[in-house]
Amino acid sequence: MKSELSQLPQLIPLGGSDGAYCDLETGECYPATTSEDSAKTAVDPVCKMEVAIATAQYKTSFQGQTYYFCSTACLQAFEKEPQRYLAGEPRTSV
Repeated sequence: MKSELSQLPQLIPLGGSDGAYCDLETGECYPATTSEDSAKTAVDPVCKMEVAIATAQYKTSFQGQTYYFCSTACLQAFEKEPQRYLAGEPRTSV
């Protein structure tokens, strides 16, 4: 009788400590999920829309933090009153 442990798929790490691995049974490999994956989008602090960081055309820095925007209107509204949008006040249309 085989033990239950021997029935589990054999996973082979793909070097490094990033968590990528291959399943020997299926031959499929899986990339690691990194903190970079979760940082691919940012939330526009003005309209709360998701913005792709890699292609963001509108961004600014405020107090050492970079903020990304969906449009020039949101960028300009933020630059005019950054504390308003960072304080979590109800959003208004721009």
